Amino acid sequence: MELLEFATEMFKEYAGRLYGYLDGLTEDELNWRPNAETNSIAFIMWHTARVEDRWFQIFCQDKPDLWTSGRWFEKLGMDENQSAVGLTADDLASFPHLTMENLKSFFEAVRAETRTYLGSIGPDDLEASPGRSPFGGSAANNRFAQFTIQRMFRQLIQEEIQHLGQIGMLRGLQRGMDK
Repeated sequence: MELLEFATEMFKEYAGRLYGYLDGLTEDELNWRPNAETNSIAFIMWHTARVEDRWFQIFCQDKPDLWTSGRWFEKLGMDENQSAVGLTADDLASFPHLTMENLKSFFEAVRAETRTYLGSIGPDDLEASPGRSPFGGSAANNRFAQFTIQRMFRQLIQEEIQHLGQIGMLRGLQRGMDK
């Protein structure tokens, strides 16, 4: 199996599992945090979609991310420059209460663009190194700017699997085995 086929299948399976974890959750459960220094399911889902958006739009294609071009920051009631990483406990405490509908809409918009990109490249494109970071800053001092497209897939797939497990655990903490 080639990397692009694997990535396409992984993203499809990820969405199915994610939606399974989200099924039936209330907005309170979606936004619940076990303590002041942990993330909610809503935050993790938003963060994962935001990071995917930046990798595929900014890093791979040198295009504005959907967060900006689609004005998703407005739709989700956030600042355009809302960081997706490195938040403090105070930042998490003031993170907006997100709805399932808005989260799914943002995720689906990002995922649709990801699928479009996956369909537009071939195996020869995987060794390209765009030379930019999806998170801004100087390319010279940023390890992400040194990534190839292939290396980006490894980074993103690992992160999405990690966060999917966190979402499953947070659901389980609230609902048990939920049979």
